[in-house]
Amino acid sequence: MKNKIALHFYVKESKKDKNGEAPIYLRITVNGERAEISTNKRINPELWDKASERMAGRTENARLINSSLNNLLGKVEKHFSGFDVLDERISVKQIIAELKGKSQNQMTLVKAYECHIANIEKLVGIEYVAYTVNRYKSSLSSLKKFILHRYNKTDLRLSELDIVFIESFLAYLRSNKGLKQNTAAKDIKNLGRVMNLAMSYQWIPQNPFKGFSCNYVNPSRAYLTENEIDTLYNKEFVIPRLAKVRDVFIFQIYTGLSYIDMEELTPDSIEIGIDNNRWIVLNRKKTGVRSSIPLLPRAIEILEKYKNDPLCITENKLIPVCTNQRMNGYLKEIATICEINKNLTTHLARHTFATTITLSNGVPIETVSKMLGHSDLKTTQIYSKVVDRKIADDMRALLQKKEEPKAAASGG
Repeated sequence: MKNKIALHFYVKESKKDKNGEAPIYLRITVNGERAEISTNKRINPELWDKASERMAGRTENARLINSSLNNLLGKVEKHFSGFDVLDERISVKQIIAELKGKSQNQMTLVKAYECHIANIEKLVGIEYVAYTVNRYKSSLSSLKKFILHRYNKTDLRLSELDIVFIESFLAYLRSNKGLKQNTAAKDIKNLGRVMNLAMSYQWIPQNPFKGFSCNYVNPSRAYLTENEIDTLYNKEFVIPRLAKVRDVFIFQIYTGLSYIDMEELTPDSIEIGIDNNRWIVLNRKKTGVRSSIPLLPRAIEILEKYKNDPLCITENKLIPVCTNQRMNGYLKEIATICEINKNLTTHLARHTFATTITLSNGVPIETVSKMLGHSDLKTTQIYSKVVDRKIADDMRALLQKKEEPKAAASGG
């Protein structure tokens, strides 16, 4: 539904006081329904500019009054936008009630959640990917089931929410749905973002879940060893689809790109870096953070292999990437053929770049973080915790340094 609003400031001269000043009113018209509200400001009518609907002049009083009118206008527009996103017909009484602080706050949790999803859907391909929308829809489905399970209702007003609600929801996700801690934490985090939206639209005065925390447990990250990478790289595949997926997987191992970023690579993604060699430069789809990755020899080899590939040329792609689902399915076949007892996925390739290719070979974690396009170094530190070989090498070097002075002393 397309709601319409018109706003008009005017001076009500019929209510002049003994000092000759009259009140300024704001007339609000929503879908043809009109109401007015006092701005609590008074001026001499002769100082009112009807064209701009503001007080004329550059005096301090004119500045203060006009600033107050602008603030009121902003509040009205914000309330209107908050109601408008619900795609329902708005009454001018709703706007007036919000301005006077007499709103009954009928906004519900499910409607607020659906509003958030609608906002994200408009930005798919710009700031979000379709997976994010689907994740929110899945979280909303769980939320609806919880409300029905615990309250025997299909929805709840935002004003009814409290800490007990969020604690019970987490318990439901862990026990009734059997979700692991991190999966449940994502649903809780999504709900938190909806609460932020509700506060920005002034549907609620504050976050009802303030003070509640749901810890995310850093999982162990599986990755491939150098021997396993070599096994994949050297394997001859007679089935073309498996050979292509293996090549794409190897390319991902040596660049650390996520699937969505790799899938969107074009020839324009390659730039000549500060070292005069080829780099991949892009803004990560997930975080928007700039990622610059110098290309290693095996990655360059794969680029050369597919630079004349008909599909890549037709679709303006750098490498022949199939769908994520198909790629992960083919990787299971490849793991079986190569006798690698690990779940090969596009995520595993990125983890392998962070661990085996970079951190294990002494690349500083700050450098790895920038290549991975992480917005926070803490995210990269998750990978460093599993690089036992790097720890062993560092400690061995430390021991050697300590032994050298002893050897020199004994030799003297």
